[in-house]
Amino acid sequence: MKKENLKEILFQILSLIIAFIILTITKGNELIFTITVIFVLLINFKIKYYKGEWALFFIGLILGFFIEVILGLFYRMQYWQDSTLLGVPIWLPIIWGYAFVFIRRIGSIIIKNK
Repeated sequence: MKKENLKEILFQILSLIIAFIILTITKGNELIFTITVIFVLLINFKIKYYKGEWALFFIGLILGFFIEVILGLFYRMQYWQDSTLLGVPIWLPIIWGYAFVFIRRIGSIIIKNK
């Protein structure tokens, strides 16, 4: 794998690590973490954005929200304490949305090298 591709992958991973480090610093404060996740996401999109990523993000956000609500509320497979969005933390669908973008970015880097 080329060095610049490895740097791009590490940048993507670093943005997620930063968000979750901030989660531990905020001690689970849902609102502060949500704002932080949005801030990290906007910075990430400002640094590097590919056409159509906002659409992919919103698809992931909507699907993630429905998956979490269905699993959490209807099937009781998981429980989120102190969650404010129909039993789901506000930040969780945003993380789902970014995960769709993250996976596409990493996949494109890997496939481009083959």
